[in-house]
Amino acid sequence: MLTEYYDKIENYLIETFGTNFIFLTLIITTTIAMAYFIFISYIITQLDKRYFIRRQISAVDVSVPTHLKWINSNVTKLVNMAKMIVGVSFLLIGLVMLVLPGQGLITILIGISLLPFPGKNKMEKNILSRKSVRSSLNWIRIKANKEPFIFD
Repeated sequence: MLTEYYDKIENYLIETFGTNFIFLTLIITTTIAMAYFIFISYIITQLDKRYFIRRQISAVDVSVPTHLKWINSNVTKLVNMAKMIVGVSFLLIGLVMLVLPGQGLITILIGISLLPFPGKNKMEKNILSRKSVRSSLNWIRIKANKEPFIFD
């Protein structure tokens, strides 16, 4: 019964789109998935092994000349806006990857770490409490000859 259902879907797709379109779609999605995995792996391997340990870092008072304060303020705002846009994008992509193939929880974790909101640390700890997420992160780092993350 299941094979008949898949045969009907296959015939419908081939009649509707054609084999060349389906083949091209498979090649494009596979290439994007591989590029995404390489990108995420690069980000994970560039983080410090103590990244997930939260420490209180005191703010250092850096005196900036008056004529540069407005530039520093605008650049900071632009960087924060870019971080939020990238964070929301990663969060949405990660949510989609919970249903589709991909590293959904890791992508959500990266998105959350870029967004400023109350309860962020608690949410990160909740995701990092999963053994599968920790082992995936450390597996990527070990394959890149980096030391594993320290979580607590």
